[in-house]
Amino acid sequence: MSQAERLTRASEILIELFRSPVPTHFFQTLGDRAGEAVPSHYLAVCLQDPEKSGYLVHSLASVDEASPAQRVFSLDEGLPGRAMSTGKPYLVDELMAEDGVDDLEGVLAAAGLRAVLVVPIRRGLEMLGALLFAARPPIRYGDDDLQIAQLLASGLSAALETSLAYQGASDERSTLGAVLASTADAVLMQNPAGLILLANAAVRPMLGLAPESITGRPLLEAIDYAPLRDLFVAGREGISDLPLPDGRIAQASLVRVTTPFGEPVGVAVILRDITLLKNMEQMKNDFVNTVSHDLKGPITVICGLADLMRMAGPGHPALVERCQGIRDTAQHMADLVTGLLDIGKIEAGLDSAREPVDLVATIGEALRMVKPRAEPKNIELLVELPDEAIVSAVGIRLRQALINLIDNGVKYTPAGGRVTVVAARSVLADGGEMVTVRVTDTGIGIAAKDLSHVFDKFYRVKSRATRDIAGTGLGLAITRTIVEACGGRIRVDSVEGSGTTFTLELPLARS
Repeated sequence: MSQAERLTRASEILIELFRSPVPTHFFQTLGDRAGEAVPSHYLAVCLQDPEKSGYLVHSLASVDEASPAQRVFSLDEGLPGRAMSTGKPYLVDELMAEDGVDDLEGVLAAAGLRAVLVVPIRRGLEMLGALLFAARPPIRYGDDDLQIAQLLASGLSAALETSLAYQGASDERSTLGAVLASTADAVLMQNPAGLILLANAAVRPMLGLAPESITGRPLLEAIDYAPLRDLFVAGREGISDLPLPDGRIAQASLVRVTTPFGEPVGVAVILRDITLLKNMEQMKNDFVNTVSHDLKGPITVICGLADLMRMAGPGHPALVERCQGIRDTAQHMADLVTGLLDIGKIEAGLDSAREPVDLVATIGEALRMVKPRAEPKNIELLVELPDEAIVSAVGIRLRQALINLIDNGVKYTPAGGRVTVVAARSVLADGGEMVTVRVTDTGIGIAAKDLSHVFDKFYRVKSRATRDIAGTGLGLAITRTIVEACGGRIRVDSVEGSGTTFTLELPLARS
């Protein structure tokens, strides 16, 4: 075969090497076709190990007798090591005549291989390994073989570099894909032509879109949600609030994506669900407004009464009444501040040191404390309790919650009415036990529209019947916080004009 024909075959092999970036492909290609350009009975790629302390021999085309040991050869072993150390090719006509035959050459010689051609594989100044051809007589290697072998080594070097770049890009893509798949933020990216390049899994729960069905399609065709389309069409970088189709609110960040060389890749929008933050912000604003309003009123009353007392002088007949008004108003403010502090402590976990508490005994204490307020209205307090019910709670807080419930019953029940406290134990499906406490009154009841708000901070039912009943609107909010801190739950049932029942359920402490 002429040198021109061999060069043609070598060119075909080089083209074939780049059909795939997977190393097994171009190793297989060399093993199958390198003999068309450089005759050989044995072919191996020797690649430096990751620590650069030696090299591994990968046999691509071999005879049965030639199978070098699967180990790391040091760089001072054999012709491949010499080629890697010096960066020079080696041509050997008679392998047995070489001085200091090493394990690799010994194996080749034992298989009857005599002619050896070794060329280094470089990537710039970095040494990657060596390409080794070996053949039996009468084959001998010359300069023509060396020229083609060096071409194949250069092609293999480029293929290895492509493979490393491909693997790096693949790893980066896998990492990016894992990050995008794990994040709760929805990510959508559009290229300059208007096609959707990327859509992660979070677009499904956030926007109701299937990422696999919209990727690759024109954005204006795949997405019919107007606020999101308008965001992409405007293309203004920055952060804005975006209403979601189901009523939630997302923070939308629009960024322009470019390569490290400044070439435009497209526009990406990252959507983060901030509904909870918005609700908390609204709650904060409502809290500040409510507290400001509830404190401003009493302060105005105190100031007004003080001015009247100052102007009227100490002998005015309304002095005592006005002093009592100041005291009552100040007490209301103190109750409001105390309630706020209580809620803050409980929600912050500062009262987290729970201990076994007898709920039955605690109900008895709460009844004794409320009884003086029930007697003037001739309200009957009835109880039906088990012998004992031990729960895990902060005793003083549990008593506070029960006092709030029983006192509410007394407060909103007309004279001659009744407040009943019933507690009963029950067994749960998991073998644990629960105690259920019901506080029922025969009072004015709660309108259906107000029932869902009675546990909200500062919420007070506004009606003609409640107009003259004092309160801060924090008692039931504190009660719910205490019950939930004990691992329990509370609910309310009421019919306007027929009375109210508060039901709280608490797990019994396991013995």
